[in-house]
Amino acid sequence: MKLNDLEQAMLDGAHGKAAQWAIDYQRSVGTFFDAEDFVPVRVIHISTDRETMGDSGVAFIQELGELPPEQRRPRAFATADFRGFDEETFRFLLPGRDLAAESAEAVEALGKLGVVTSHAYVNDHSVTAPAFGEACGYSGTPSVVYMNGIVGARCNFEAGPSSLAAFFTGRVPRYGFHLDEKRGATHGFKLDFTPDSVADWGIVGALIGRKLNSYWSVPALELTGPRPSVLELNHMALAMASYGSIAMFHVIGITPEAPDWKSAAGGKSLDTEVITQTDLDAFYEEWGGEGDTLDVVALSTPQLDIPELVEIAAMLEGRKVHDDTTLLVYAPIEIKEACARIGLNQAIEKAGGRVVHGHDFFATFAKEIREAHDWTRLMTHSVKMVNICEGYGYKPTPASIPRCIESAIAGKVLPRSGS
Repeated sequence: MKLNDLEQAMLDGAHGKAAQWAIDYQRSVGTFFDAEDFVPVRVIHISTDRETMGDSGVAFIQELGELPPEQRRPRAFATADFRGFDEETFRFLLPGRDLAAESAEAVEALGKLGVVTSHAYVNDHSVTAPAFGEACGYSGTPSVVYMNGIVGARCNFEAGPSSLAAFFTGRVPRYGFHLDEKRGATHGFKLDFTPDSVADWGIVGALIGRKLNSYWSVPALELTGPRPSVLELNHMALAMASYGSIAMFHVIGITPEAPDWKSAAGGKSLDTEVITQTDLDAFYEEWGGEGDTLDVVALSTPQLDIPELVEIAAMLEGRKVHDDTTLLVYAPIEIKEACARIGLNQAIEKAGGRVVHGHDFFATFAKEIREAHDWTRLMTHSVKMVNICEGYGYKPTPASIPRCIESAIAGKVLPRSGS
């Protein structure tokens, strides 16, 4: 890789040990991906879920924090999606483990480095956001797909160490989706139906991800019906990434780099494949579960916003979650606190649900939680979570939020409307 004078000085140790480690690490990543040089970045987002970090990851961050300030000067603004743990809920979920203390350890280490540990779930637009076309160094699936597809900023899936390194260097290797030639659509799809829920949108993403199954594939999608919300696009994008490692997508006439097919595909002509209602129905049938005793409903991934909590509280008013079913409703701590002020949390908890902050269900010891409670059947509106939690031994059922809530009250997996 080509290094400019500043980058060479970092590598030589002139700008401190943290920058020296960081630029050397990034150079090895860039060399692997045939990057020609580095591109400067202003904003960084570090994915730091406690299970992913492990004790060694926390120890490494603590070691960096012990360096004198002049040896660890940052060169970018960084947020972290490590959100801390809901101590009360985790005493219930994993009574033998003090996850609150473990989370505090990591948060303190990141804060000492100068990372903004705000705990907002989607830092990429709630704390600071890059502009259209701006390069950024983000780890975490939600942030990268959101940046590339919806904002039109430029980012690769950076691993946790890669984004931490970018914090100290203010740059990332220029490869992949930082390059014009990698951002054009490689495959075309059309919907011949209108999805009815975020779960439906997630299934659309899963179907596309399964078909492509390549980080370097860029799908473009033409819709039928009204414009989707950002939340619906996010569910689709997260499922694309989970089922197919997709990091970039276009929706014709909606996302910023796809005003039309020609623009989305960089002037190329693409064949298009139709995704049908039959495809959607088959996906639901694949996971099944109708009539099964329901152990847990986890509404997360992405965590919920205020309108979704309003919807859930209204559905639960005057009703009770079944005694044999656990209902977990996940929200960022800022959203949870706002909802508490207007009585939404209390309404959900009165009905027997739990409003949880601090993590994603799938990302924090989901297997250990299943074993501790002998849970099997899981329902969720997150198609991404369905994919991941199957690997932890759950039998997951994807469903809309209303179907999840009605099933939690019934204590069993209810059928889809009209099925």
